[in-house]
Amino acid sequence: MSFPSMQFKTLSVLVSLLLAGALSTAPAMASYTEGAVSNGGSLKGSVKLSGSGANANIKVTKDQAACGDSVSNDTLVVGKGNTLANVIVEIQGISKGKKWDLPAKFTYDQKKCAFAPHVMIIRPKAEVEVKNSDSVKHNVHTISKGVFNVNKTVAPGKSLKVKKNKIKKSGTVKVVCDLHSWMGGWWIVAENPYIAMTDASGNFEIKDIPPGKYKVRLWQEKLGEQIQEVEIKGGAAATLNASMAAK
Repeated sequence: MSFPSMQFKTLSVLVSLLLAGALSTAPAMASYTEGAVSNGGSLKGSVKLSGSGANANIKVTKDQAACGDSVSNDTLVVGKGNTLANVIVEIQGISKGKKWDLPAKFTYDQKKCAFAPHVMIIRPKAEVEVKNSDSVKHNVHTISKGVFNVNKTVAPGKSLKVKKNKIKKSGTVKVVCDLHSWMGGWWIVAENPYIAMTDASGNFEIKDIPPGKYKVRLWQEKLGEQIQEVEIKGGAAATLNASMAAK
């Protein structure tokens, strides 16, 4: 069956309007809901490096009076027994559970020409103050896929303030200083409070997890990511010991 030209145009407009309305009223991505957790379990364990990959310090090429002659290379922090620090351990897919135990305000520092801490977990919509504690100028250049992107200079003793709600969604944000090429750090914007970072001994623990089967994402800036599966039972402690291979 064919439609007269005018009828076809009218039908096309109506279809377009209906689709536009459907898209505009479509529900947004579900956010995390805080509440009480009944008979929650826990997950603890450790992460180690498979192979070798110790980092040498990075030679400073400018502003040595403020920065020193070298800075620590924290892209791969390996401890005794090949333990790995700064590995993100994140339980995925939990939309309702315990209250956020991450603060609503964070401070990130540029000190001795390095970002401190090197890796920082933050919650969505948090306020962040990026300080410059050095006697030289820095800039804050964040790189992400739509999480939070900015590129601004920060004078000595000053700070860049990120207002509440500017960081609207979870994801990974790389932070660099274009004035000092060796400077780099990371913001991990959490999907939910069920996230941890391994300590200097490679250990982590996450508590008050609703019972169920989950996928756990492990991420390390140099080694990439891997997905593990765990089952959390009420009132019990599950264990996840993992290894990540150098590439």
